[in-house]
Amino acid sequence: MFQIKIENKVVDINPGMIITLNRFNPIFDFNEIQGAKVYDFALPFTPRNDKILGYLNNPQVSWKSKDLFCEKYVHGELIERGFVEVKEVTNSGYNIIYTQNLGEIFGDFQKLPLNLIDFGSEPIPGALTASANHLTDKYCFPAVSNPAFYGTAIPPTYNGYMNEYTSGAYVATAPKVPFLFLRWVLEQIGTLCNFTFEGDFVADAIMKRLVFYNTFSLDGRTTIEYRNHLPEITIPDLLKELRKLFNLGLFFDVRSRVLRMKYVDDILAAPTTLNWSKKFAPVANRAPELATRLELDWEVDGNDGLMKVRPSDYDKYTSVGEGLLFPIKTRFSAPDVDGNGRIKVEQPGITPVNNQLNNRFGPRLAFWADMVGGIPTASNQYGGYRLAWHGANNLVSNFWAGFEAFRNNTFRRVMLGDLTATDIAMIDMHRRAGETMAVHIHGRDYIIGNQRINLPLRGVSELELWAR
Repeated sequence: MFQIKIENKVVDINPGMIITLNRFNPIFDFNEIQGAKVYDFALPFTPRNDKILGYLNNPQVSWKSKDLFCEKYVHGELIERGFVEVKEVTNSGYNIIYTQNLGEIFGDFQKLPLNLIDFGSEPIPGALTASANHLTDKYCFPAVSNPAFYGTAIPPTYNGYMNEYTSGAYVATAPKVPFLFLRWVLEQIGTLCNFTFEGDFVADAIMKRLVFYNTFSLDGRTTIEYRNHLPEITIPDLLKELRKLFNLGLFFDVRSRVLRMKYVDDILAAPTTLNWSKKFAPVANRAPELATRLELDWEVDGNDGLMKVRPSDYDKYTSVGEGLLFPIKTRFSAPDVDGNGRIKVEQPGITPVNNQLNNRFGPRLAFWADMVGGIPTASNQYGGYRLAWHGANNLVSNFWAGFEAFRNNTFRRVMLGDLTATDIAMIDMHRRAGETMAVHIHGRDYIIGNQRINLPLRGVSELELWAR
């Protein structure tokens, strides 16, 4: 039995109606955030449908575009949920368009860069906290070597450090630049957009120390306006670029409004628990994956003189081998560090001094290391993580090794399987946050890629399978 519910009410459907459901696995998608797609479908005029859809068949009723929550069930199993709206009314019924677009779920904040979103402000504290608590505080003030902050007209009181700290106190005449914690910014985004962030990445004790590097000084100001210290990047791009830096799977549950951020390497390492050999006929078809080598890179901040020629550890990473390259480039990078592990840059600051308010900074991250050697410190490394493509504890070894091995060994198959409603519900990637992604078929384990399913379930469903 096939049912469609709109706003929790069962609608009447046309006899013999077939809906095609397309699903996508987010661990294979680096360029956009997309959920399931359903081709447009039609609903007949009936008293029940007319009421549920707001009597839009009546010209006397005003028409205001509205997203309606929609669920699809097969034999009592929830197969898909998202949002629909009435595209048009024809002589025979209502044309419905499925509007689940995960790249557009942030509403009015969808296209605004972080530095234009009002996250609030506060008066500058009379005494700055040197040992900020990364679990509760909004920001920290790490000492950063930056001899280029004031350009060539250097004030005589400037000793080359943002947030200069000596003798147990911040130097009053040095420029003060707060670094906001990523953890806190995600919390504010969740509040503004009615979303909750969960998952291994959010819960990671080391990742809670991530801060946004910036050069926006509090010179001449009486308040900290949080957005001034954030990069010019939108919320969807923030998530996509974090995904490309740390190899994250982004799983959205649109009903509960939860985004789960999980490490893809952990997903790939999970054991295969489903044997679907009886659901698929043995076939020979398969195709090689030609782009078997990773090319991992980031956009460096061209305003930093130290990045004009990249340090070797910051150069892009390329897998060894002979296959084609699979390039992944994130907008996030990290600043270099000195021999003590503290950030060092050569970058003009944003300050009214010397009329430097038009300067800019790119998206960069660092770890808050707290007090190190008596100095408040942010670095490119903490614990076992290091923001670099090469060297000890680098990004590749920590977050990309499993995916690299997977691409090097995989091949692609498209197979038709006799799947039940329970099977289809089990491989809903977003609602189940990738919990069931691997299956065993005829002696080989596979990761499920794209899915093409006709509802109601008549005949077979099409799965894209990647050998693991």
